[in-house]
Amino acid sequence: MSFTLNEQFMAKFVDPGNHDTGIDLLRTYLWRCQFLLPFVSLGLMCFGALIGLCACICRSLYPTIATGILHLLAGLCTLGSVSCYVAGIELLHQKLKLPENVSGEFGWSFCLACVSAPLQFMASALFIWAAHTNRKEYTLMKAYRVA
Repeated sequence: MSFTLNEQFMAKFVDPGNHDTGIDLLRTYLWRCQFLLPFVSLGLMCFGALIGLCACICRSLYPTIATGILHLLAGLCTLGSVSCYVAGIELLHQKLKLPENVSGEFGWSFCLACVSAPLQFMASALFIWAAHTNRKEYTLMKAYRVA
């Protein structure tokens, strides 16, 4: 069953399916965050790729550090999205029990998101480490030229 964009941002109610019970703000905002944070993460990764390309072209250290920081922020967004999804599902399961013939398991896309967050953190660490290492070598080359 697919939902439109407006249906993705509809309010979640305290008693699911009963519109007279009031809005459950925690579940509503968890749902919205788990929907929006992957797009923010994707945007940060694309922007980081553009800055990384500029770092390669201009051979400067600061764009490389900025790329590492953007990867770190993208990893935090991915981790936040996974956390919001799990918390939202747990809150929903507290309100509604699963039917007997339904098994509640996480799918392959959830596992992929759980793997992508540490990979983004590793990419961030590598970019920052490369900028730091390149800075030391650049300083040594500059000192060698002066001598």
